[in-house]
Amino acid sequence: MKGFRIRGVVEGFYGKPWSMEDRFDIIQFMGDHGYNLYIYAPKDDELHRFRWRESYGDDFVKGFSMVVEKGRQCGVDVAMAISPGLTVEYSSEDDLQTFVGKLLSFTEMGVKSFALFYDDIPFRLSSQRDKERFKSLASAQVFFANSIFEALKRELPVFDFIICPTEYHGRAESEYIRELGEGLLPDIKIMWTGPQVCSQHIPESDAIKASGAFKREILYWDNYPVNDGSMIPELHIGPYVGRDPEIVNHSCGIVLNPMNQAHASMIVLGAAADFLNDPYGYDATISWVNAMRRLTPGLIDEMLLFGEYSLISPIHPDQSERPRKVIEEFRTLCSQGRLEEAIVWLEKEARTILESAKRLKDKLPSVFLEEMALWIYEFERWGEALSVTVEILKSRLKLYVETPEKRDLQQVRELIEKAETTMMELTRARTLSGGNVYREFIMEILIRTKGYFALKERNWL
Repeated sequence: MKGFRIRGVVEGFYGKPWSMEDRFDIIQFMGDHGYNLYIYAPKDDELHRFRWRESYGDDFVKGFSMVVEKGRQCGVDVAMAISPGLTVEYSSEDDLQTFVGKLLSFTEMGVKSFALFYDDIPFRLSSQRDKERFKSLASAQVFFANSIFEALKRELPVFDFIICPTEYHGRAESEYIRELGEGLLPDIKIMWTGPQVCSQHIPESDAIKASGAFKREILYWDNYPVNDGSMIPELHIGPYVGRDPEIVNHSCGIVLNPMNQAHASMIVLGAAADFLNDPYGYDATISWVNAMRRLTPGLIDEMLLFGEYSLISPIHPDQSERPRKVIEEFRTLCSQGRLEEAIVWLEKEARTILESAKRLKDKLPSVFLEEMALWIYEFERWGEALSVTVEILKSRLKLYVETPEKRDLQQVRELIEKAETTMMELTRARTLSGGNVYREFIMEILIRTKGYFALKERNWL
C-alpha cells in the first residue's frame, strides 16, 4: 500500500458554512489532487444538527445535486452526514425512520455514502425511555447506528456508513470506546481525531491503539487546517506536519477538516494531498511550497513570507520563527555595538513585509484575497509598526547629546505617537499574525524611548 485508501475532506467546522460555489471549487480541487471523499457536515447548518428531523428545501437539494454530480465527474464520493445527538431519542422508532428517510432522500441524486455524527454532545442519555432501555450512552448509540446500517442495507446494494463517536480523541482506553468497538457492526467506519481534538502529532502508536480499541481500522478526522472556536483569529496555512507515515498501516484513511475560508484551505489541502497519496515519500516543506506556487503563481516569495507570519495553529503552537529570528539578530548586533547595522537589519524586514503585503493585495486572485484580506491587513500593519520603530531608533540617536535640539525631541515625540497609534490598531485587530514577538519588542522600544525622553526633559520617575 502506497497511500491512504480514503483521502478526504469533511466540511465539519463551526461557523458560516461554505457556499455551493465554494464546494464546487473544493471538489474540483480535490479531484485534481487525488482526494476521493467529501463529507457534508457543517455544524451551523441547522438542518444538519439542531433541526435534523426536517427536510432540506428545494434550493438546497438542487444545489447539492450539482455538487454530487461534480463529485462524480471528479472522482470524489460526496457523503451526507447528519448530527442528531443533541435531541435524538435512541429508542424511538420515529426518530430512526426519520433519520433513515432523510439519508435515503439523497440517494436519488446519487449519494451512496452516509455519516452519523455523535460528536460534541453531552456524555449522557437525556431521554427517560433511553435511560430505561439502555445501560449506557454507548449501548444506545450502538443500537441506533446498527439499526440505521441495517435499514440502509435493505434499500441499497452498495453504500458506506461512517460514525463519529462522542469520545473521539484521547487514549482510547474508556469503557465507552470498548462498548462502541465491540457493538458496532464491522462494516461501520469510526472516526478519530488522535491524541487531542486538534492533534499536534499523530504517532503510529495512536493509530495502533485506537484501531485495536475500536476493533477496526479507524478513519482519522484531522482537525487541521480548521480555525473555528478560539482559533477564529488564526489563518491556518502552514505546512502539514506531525503525522507519522506509519499510520497508513493502521487506518483506512484521513479526512481533513478545513477552515471556513475554503480557498485559503487549499494551501494545506494541496500539501496534505502529497502525504495522503505517498506518506513515506512526503516532504512537508517541498509540498507546502509547491501548493503555494500552484495556487498563487508569481507570488511565491510573498506567500512564503506571509505564510511564515501565519504559522500559529495547533500543529504549529509556538511563536512564528521568522519574527523571533529577526529580533534575535537585532539584539545580537546591538550587543556587539553594531547599532546602525541592527537598525538596517530591522529596516530591511519592515520593507520586505510592506512590499510583500502590497504585492499580495495587488496580485492575489480575488477568491484568495477576499478570504485572507484581514490577515494581510494585520501583516501589513506589522510592517508599518516595524518601520516606525526603525525611525524611532534612528531619531533616538540624535538624543545622545548633552542638549538635544528641540526639533529632534519633537520628532521623536511624533514618532512615538505614530507607533502607539499603529499598536492600538493592532490591538483592535480580529486576527493573530506573527505571535507576540514584535508586540513585546516594539512596546519595549517605546517604553525605553519614553523613559530616555523623560530623562532629557528632566521629567523623572
